[in-house]
Amino acid sequence: MAILVNSVNVVSDVVVEPVSLTDAKNWMRITNYTTDDTLIQELIQSARKHIEFLCGVSFASKVLKSNIETTGSVPYVWMIDVPYGPLKCVNEIKWKTGFNQYQILVKNDDYEIIGDKIWLYEQGNYIITYEAGYSLLPEDIKNDILTLVAWMYQNRGKNFKGDQASALLKEYPIWDGLNYHQYKKVVI
Repeated sequence: MAILVNSVNVVSDVVVEPVSLTDAKNWMRITNYTTDDTLIQELIQSARKHIEFLCGVSFASKVLKSNIETTGSVPYVWMIDVPYGPLKCVNEIKWKTGFNQYQILVKNDDYEIIGDKIWLYEQGNYIITYEAGYSLLPEDIKNDILTLVAWMYQNRGKNFKGDQASALLKEYPIWDGLNYHQYKKVVI
């Protein structure tokens, strides 16, 4: 029995960032200065996306579409832990029945949602459209995003000399002291 995630695409990204411009400016002690507000908002989005990627988790509500393949025949049930959860709701599940042909599945008839997982009962290829993300961002993740925003703001335009990859790693925030590790999704 295997579950393969072939792709994950963002259909509709976060509307309201979980970290506000005011939070970031207060964190960086920027007062009475609005010239860089657009830049700081872009850095907030970039930092959130980066840490989401590292963790495999959505920190705010967004709609995603994932192509998932289930294989094998025993035990006749596949429990899908969606990429970039936590799962909030399933908008649609389509089961591939032929070339460019899909059957739209019905909740509680063709699939179930039990304990944040989607339970499928047929092997095959599925397109799952779902909403995922935290309702309330944990404070330690908020602090990690703010730390990365402050670092990117302070080091913007910095000219790394020599080997760019190693120079960047030397200058990058010390990630061992941050909290995102405990939110990293473990895939078994």
